[in-house]
Amino acid sequence: MKRLFFFVYAALGYLVGLATIAYLVGFLADFAVPVTINSGTPRFGWLSVPINVGLLALFGAHHSLTARTSFKRWWTRWVPEPIERATYLYMTAALTAALVLCWQPIPATVWQVNGPALSAALITGYLLTWTLMFASTFHFGHLGFFGLDQAWQHLHGRPPSEVPFASRYLYALVRHPISVGWMLVPWLTPHMTVGQLLWAITMTGYVLIATKFEEADLVRSLGARYRRYQTEVPAFVPGARRGA
Repeated sequence: MKRLFFFVYAALGYLVGLATIAYLVGFLADFAVPVTINSGTPRFGWLSVPINVGLLALFGAHHSLTARTSFKRWWTRWVPEPIERATYLYMTAALTAALVLCWQPIPATVWQVNGPALSAALITGYLLTWTLMFASTFHFGHLGFFGLDQAWQHLHGRPPSEVPFASRYLYALVRHPISVGWMLVPWLTPHMTVGQLLWAITMTGYVLIATKFEEADLVRSLGARYRRYQTEVPAFVPGARRGA
């Protein structure tokens, strides 16, 4: 019964994770969801800036700290390994809900694209970037990335599936395709508001800082293999000078 509970818990976590991503797509696009990045009435004037930066910092800190090996060693003393990733998804959903509900809109326009062709190109690029980010999860094993494989293997009394390190597909172009996506999507909009610009700048800065810690963790974990990968594949820009 315990193994079955773990699997149901992870399966629901998988659905919650997908729903969280879907909501963020609509939130940043200012479309099709109840609360978007520009919806609502501004309430706090200039204080909206530090409030929103703080919300994004909390959102980013969760993603960075819980990904560290040292945190996982401590975390799995309290949370069973088969549902560790699923629990992370529930936490992400809760923080996303807090971010969405507490976000302070700053709807003043920075730019507005009126041409239908360019607007369509930006929207297409936005959706394509999200699609590529989602596709990147299959490099690690999609179900394992979302915590379902761990619970499934545990349900059948097997150890978790191991995904060997490999530089294939999008990871042969850049080392951090999901991070590239996080930096790109806020900019791909035909109507940029001050609130969206604040998100774009803060998220770009966060990714650049967090990647330094992530790469240090990967070097400690994978050693020479990852150092060689760093010299062969650029971090963010396909075709950039190797090892830059």
